[in-house]
Amino acid sequence: MKARINLELFLDDEVALLPKHIKLLKALDETKSITRAAAAVDISYKNAWDCLDLINSKAKEPLIARVNGKRKNSGSELSAYAKDIIDMYEAILKIQNNLLDEICSNPDIHAINNLKRNNMKLSAKNQLQATITDINIGAVNAQITAKLSDGTLLKSIITIDSQKELNLEVGKEVLFIFKASSVILAKSDDNELKISASNKLKGKVAKATIGAVNAQITIDIGDNKLIYATLTNESAQDMRINVGDEVELFIKASQIIIATQA
Repeated sequence: MKARINLELFLDDEVALLPKHIKLLKALDETKSITRAAAAVDISYKNAWDCLDLINSKAKEPLIARVNGKRKNSGSELSAYAKDIIDMYEAILKIQNNLLDEICSNPDIHAINNLKRNNMKLSAKNQLQATITDINIGAVNAQITAKLSDGTLLKSIITIDSQKELNLEVGKEVLFIFKASSVILAKSDDNELKISASNKLKGKVAKATIGAVNAQITIDIGDNKLIYATLTNESAQDMRINVGDEVELFIKASQIIIATQA
């Protein structure tokens, strides 16, 4: 027995991204032409144009841009935001299909319990997909080193029991998860700063939101990845954090938890 469910990502209360939209967007990304993309997915140009115009108008950010800026007849390409949506769609679809396969192959209480666990919501805002490159086993803990899609290495320290329970091994895809409050920020021009955290990243401030007590800073670390950091308003003001500032991010390995497919 096998099961499949069509996945829809809603751009607003009424308009959803359907499998045909994702297929068309990927074709546009490859061909850089709406005409060629339409031919690739075997639909008319008008149908392709109408679909793209609809989802582009409902998305929070533009999905499509000209290859050479405002130059006419320069072709079309996907924005970074559109590529993020496609990555999200495919990641969710993979999880969904793996879960359906598990339930269909073993339709008992254990599969149902796995379904309940996968339905849990995490409060941690930062979730980075990575591939394990090294596992260093100590007396009590295991240090897991994993590589992001751009080659950046991150380390997590978990118990040996957790490493065994998650069946972690080199080459396995995992999620590195950590709270925004676990991210330490520093200006890149602060050469005297020394922090013991083993994970260090660099990026640019994409957004800074001041709340009643705390500030949430969104940092673009490249490769279509965002990291969120929370600090007090006083700290944000002392650091004079502004959009466009280059910053360094530090995360202790002990603050990163690991999630993986069963």
